[in-house]
Amino acid sequence: MEKVFFPLDEELGLLPGNLAPRQQEHLVHLACFMPFDKAAQMMEEIVSVQTNEETVRRLTEQVGSWMEAAQTAEIEAHGEPESEDAEPLQRCVISPDGAMISLVHTQWVETRTVAIGEPQEKLNAEGEREIHVGKLSYFSRVADASTFTELAEVEMRRRRVREVKEASAVMDGADWCMTFTQRHRPDAVRILDFPHAAEHVTKLLEALTQTGMRFPPQMLDRCLHILKHRGPRPLLRMADRLGSDLAQHKGVQEHLEYLRKRETLMQYPQFRRDGWPIGSGMVESANKNVVEARLKGTGMHWERTNVNPMLALRTAVCNDRWREMWQKALKQHRKLQALHRSARAKPRAHAFLAGGDGSSQESPASPSAVVSEHISPPARAFVSRRQRLLLFPLRLLCRRPRSPVPVVFPVGANGRPHGSG
Repeated sequence: MEKVFFPLDEELGLLPGNLAPRQQEHLVHLACFMPFDKAAQMMEEIVSVQTNEETVRRLTEQVGSWMEAAQTAEIEAHGEPESEDAEPLQRCVISPDGAMISLVHTQWVETRTVAIGEPQEKLNAEGEREIHVGKLSYFSRVADASTFTELAEVEMRRRRVREVKEASAVMDGADWCMTFTQRHRPDAVRILDFPHAAEHVTKLLEALTQTGMRFPPQMLDRCLHILKHRGPRPLLRMADRLGSDLAQHKGVQEHLEYLRKRETLMQYPQFRRDGWPIGSGMVESANKNVVEARLKGTGMHWERTNVNPMLALRTAVCNDRWREMWQKALKQHRKLQALHRSARAKPRAHAFLAGGDGSSQESPASPSAVVSEHISPPARAFVSRRQRLLLFPLRLLCRRPRSPVPVVFPVGANGRPHGSG
């Protein structure tokens, strides 16, 4: 038989499945932190609700898809997303980056994540001034660079990145990160992640060593100290004094051109004086907390279509917006339900109008007639044989019981019925 819509379901906020709405919310919330089988065990331990791994997986991915669709709909609506805690930042730091996760069939895919926060000055144990980033929020998806840049608009608008007076972008120098920054905050101060620059300086010294050059034992530490406290210009002047043959060496040329091309992104003394962070630790930790903590466990391999729903759930948890995003997911579910009912009602309405106007009046039917005559004559022709077989036991239960007919046997002279031995 076909599923029908019960109006009270929406009034009570019921969801697909056998669990109460609050139980399903707890179940999905647990599945955001632990594997599906562990979430099923915890539900039984905490609230004595028995379920299984596949049910947890299905419900979690379903809610995640609603949450993902709700965020995408906000972008397509071109309106300001609703938010209760979107306070404008005084100064803003954005940091995009990627991380790899494993898919089924031994495939790997890159998840792109952007972290948004506010720089804050703090003193370390030695009393030195350090720049940390607080009030962090994240957005993460599996998508190509251009699609991710558009989808991240929902979090950028929620955090009011364009309204901030001063902004910076700390990144690893990838081209898509540059494009991302240009799209969302073109006037941001672009900063090359210091550990990433240090990696290229290290490889440059290694390439020079392979050509036969010899350096003091502390050469790398000295170069990094100069880069951090005096900027890249002294190092590039030293590189200019290399011979043309040495500078054209494959390994040397590659890393030297990389550093020269990004000289303006490595003005670390000026960045530190202006109160900007010079490391992308905020997005590195986001890759670990948002993505890898749940999607990169031992033996985990994901279907590609299920990755973004899980990332939508993870960002809702890590952004401390679970209740807000849960309500948006339910709103999206009800919207999809309404569209589905509307789509199903159209052909039925056409069939009804084609067969008659349904204006005939009939007397109240008996209980047995309610089952068989509830379907209007035009629609009754569409009842399948399987549906008639399913309705048959219900018709038997609805029949009126017949009064028993007494059986009379003729009695002989001896008081016994005829034919008895």
